[in-house]
Amino acid sequence: MQKIKSIMKDNRIRNRLLMFKLGCIIIMAFLFVGLQTAEISAASGLKLYNYTTKSYLTYTGKQVKATLNGKIISKEKTPGIIIDGIALVSYKDVFVRSDIDADFVYNKPKSTVTLSRSGTTIVMTIGSKKATVNGKAVTLPVAPVKIKYRDAGITNILVPSRFVSETFGLGYTWYSAKSTVAIEKKSSVTLSYNSGKKFEYTGTLANVTIDGKKISLGNMPSIITNNTAMLRAKRVFSDSVIDADYKYNKADKSVTLSKNDNILVMKIGSPVAHLNGKPIVMDTAPIIVTNHEVGTSYVMVPGSFTASCLGYDYTWDNPNRTSKIISRKDSDISNEDKVEHDQENPTEKSGESPSPELGDTGVVFDPGTILHEWTTFDTLIAKSSGVTELNMDMLPSEENGFIYSVARDYSNVKLNTETYMIIGSKPFEKVTSKKNGQLVNLLVSNMAGTNYIYEIQGIHGNYVKNIETEFDYNTQSSRVDFAVIPENYSYDIKLSEDKTILYVTFYLNSLNQVTIGTNDKNDYITLTGMKPLKVNMSEQNGMLYIDLPYTVNSIGDQTLMVAGSKYLNLFYTVKLPDKTQLILGMQDGTQYYVSETENKYTITFQNSNGNVANPPVQPVVPEAPEVPVSEVIDIAKYELIIPKPAGFNGEQILHKDDYFNHRFSIKLPGDHTAYLAANPIINNSSVIMDVSVFLNANYETEIMISTSRLQGYEFVWDNNSIYINIGEPRDIYKNIVILDPGHGGPANGAQYFGAKEKDLNLKMLYTLGEKYFNSNPSKLKVYYTRETDVDMSLSDRAAYASKMGADLFVSLHMNASLSTAAYGTEVYYSTNNNTTNKAGLNSKTMATLFVNNLTSALGTNNRGVKSERYTVVHKNTVPAVLIELGFMSNKNDFALISDPVFQENSVRIIYETLQQIFELYPTGR
Repeated sequence: MQKIKSIMKDNRIRNRLLMFKLGCIIIMAFLFVGLQTAEISAASGLKLYNYTTKSYLTYTGKQVKATLNGKIISKEKTPGIIIDGIALVSYKDVFVRSDIDADFVYNKPKSTVTLSRSGTTIVMTIGSKKATVNGKAVTLPVAPVKIKYRDAGITNILVPSRFVSETFGLGYTWYSAKSTVAIEKKSSVTLSYNSGKKFEYTGTLANVTIDGKKISLGNMPSIITNNTAMLRAKRVFSDSVIDADYKYNKADKSVTLSKNDNILVMKIGSPVAHLNGKPIVMDTAPIIVTNHEVGTSYVMVPGSFTASCLGYDYTWDNPNRTSKIISRKDSDISNEDKVEHDQENPTEKSGESPSPELGDTGVVFDPGTILHEWTTFDTLIAKSSGVTELNMDMLPSEENGFIYSVARDYSNVKLNTETYMIIGSKPFEKVTSKKNGQLVNLLVSNMAGTNYIYEIQGIHGNYVKNIETEFDYNTQSSRVDFAVIPENYSYDIKLSEDKTILYVTFYLNSLNQVTIGTNDKNDYITLTGMKPLKVNMSEQNGMLYIDLPYTVNSIGDQTLMVAGSKYLNLFYTVKLPDKTQLILGMQDGTQYYVSETENKYTITFQNSNGNVANPPVQPVVPEAPEVPVSEVIDIAKYELIIPKPAGFNGEQILHKDDYFNHRFSIKLPGDHTAYLAANPIINNSSVIMDVSVFLNANYETEIMISTSRLQGYEFVWDNNSIYINIGEPRDIYKNIVILDPGHGGPANGAQYFGAKEKDLNLKMLYTLGEKYFNSNPSKLKVYYTRETDVDMSLSDRAAYASKMGADLFVSLHMNASLSTAAYGTEVYYSTNNNTTNKAGLNSKTMATLFVNNLTSALGTNNRGVKSERYTVVHKNTVPAVLIELGFMSNKNDFALISDPVFQENSVRIIYETLQQIFELYPTGR
């Protein structure tokens, strides 16, 4: 019995052990299965379908997140991926649906994605590294991909995150440990310049102090454009203690600031200002800035230039982002004195006091004997009241009125006016208008009308071509547009007594007086207009034809034989549909000159040996015809046509490309300003923003052309005109090179024996080299990264080639070493930028040509071609080299590179090598 019990006990123990072992096995099995399942899950990653390769795949790499200013903007179910070390993210989730707020267009048939933000447009093609930024070709680090996240059932297009972010000007950081793309968007304000496109301004928003006291700038702080602080003209210089007189002329967009004896006149968009009548070229033109955050526009002017012209000192406080305007210690009139003076002379600021002199001593004109004079009656002509808006301050009607018709009004016609009636079914409540060139837009509130075009030209008159009416159902208002034929006109609006007729009157200039006279030395004719006259003159068979386009003849029809004169024998007037024409008969051998003052235009006549009372401004007609240098057949293809002054040889034309400021100048020796005022320059391009004509300090007539973006130019001429063609640099120039004088500004480079590398680089490449590199743009067009002692970031220098549409990039440096024994010339390139271009050239080949040519011609030690990741060659987009001409740390090399003859020879060899490269590897343009 005892034995049985013992056996049973042993069996129970054995069974428990078996059960324990079985449980351990089961647990281990579960653990193994679990571990195996987890491993399989991690290895499987994202299940994707690639639309380009049309294949399924499992992505097991890092899954990329994206943040904007610290906030996650990517989606958990559709993370970004990494291809060839580049993080790609969903363009919609990251750049469109976030606060980056880019516009997009997805063209499915073409497989392209277009992203636009703040004036930058990127076009990418799925599966291709080729893309464009604002129309210019670029290469992406990796191609965009279209994939489907199979588990989420979502299709996305992924784009290279760093490229898109940095192209849009956004901050970008890659955190590898967190697999996160961190994008930073700077605080910005939405602006537009001169009614152009809106953009996000992310630059400096600055302050202004006057004599240490901060002034309030309201809703528009100072901004930086073209490296210039732009300040509110009225708020800073007129409404402050500076207390300058301020006037803004909407008609010609001129800004006038007057302080003490200084009168500064600037024009919106024009780089040429006039201080006391003298022309001065500014680096940055005044602009009208619209702040779309508050819906207000402001006239803004360059702070340093304006302050200096008004008699103040100016400094820029960079740490505090402040323009500091300071009264000069030698100023003999304080602000307090100026305020008291204004109180004693209340009419001065209102413009009722006499206009101040312009600074030049005027020529005393002797009127001698007046032979004939015609003057109009004031009752025959009219001036615009300037009223362009009406608001009756009435409560809006419950029902809209209706515009019955638009018709010509003949009830109160003046010689220089043309009036139209807009007839309504009820009193007009509110009317606003705007002048856009030769179009006047009226907006009439609470008035319905039909959509109709009234053709006027050739039926009723010569001022208006047609009138178009259109009703807007959304705003319950009508728009009435007048297409005006003349360029120089004014207009106003007014209502009838019962307010049911709206009158729109257009005003032309008027010839109000003509005086013919003679004195001891010459004859003259003076034309006086209601406003400054636009005059065109030509001579044929001894007759001088004076045309006044769209100017009314208010003196009446005149025909007479001129008695008592020396050189004139006939005068009569002709009224033509689009102009008034005056015709003068002259004796043989008569010469004539013109001068212009405000609204008076005087033509002085003398014989070829006589002296004139007014010194000649510019002869209008050549004594003998010129043989044309080049025959211009199709003038329509030229963007700018400049009438060529008489007696002027086209070979004398000078020109200067100020590409840093998007402008260039044509220079004609002598004073031809009056001639060009009488014979206007023809502008056929919307890219040309301003054309300014002035007499510069070298007694040259300078014609400065400002463009909205970088443009190349070329010109030809014939007997009549100078014809200028402008366009994208690659459309104008056959061969384009960027020359980069290394270092600059605070970056001195190597310094040995009292010399700085930055100075040697600039002197050789620009000061000495300009005569070579700028000698013939048709063969070689050069753009410099710097022309003065300023610094420029290495990345910006590298990007210059793409920005300017260049073919090659050359950077000049001087070498240095801890070993004074090192000497010779070496040329660097980057293997990262060594792709062979269409012409068959790459950076290494270019570097080889330079090092061999320089050392053989200059006798320096050939240290060969080397590859380094120097930014200017590594990040470039065209064949690029960096020349280390010699070692400043070596006495023998320094003696060479500081020698003027060696310097001259060096830049000549660089120039000749560039020509050789383009001969061996032509661009094909």
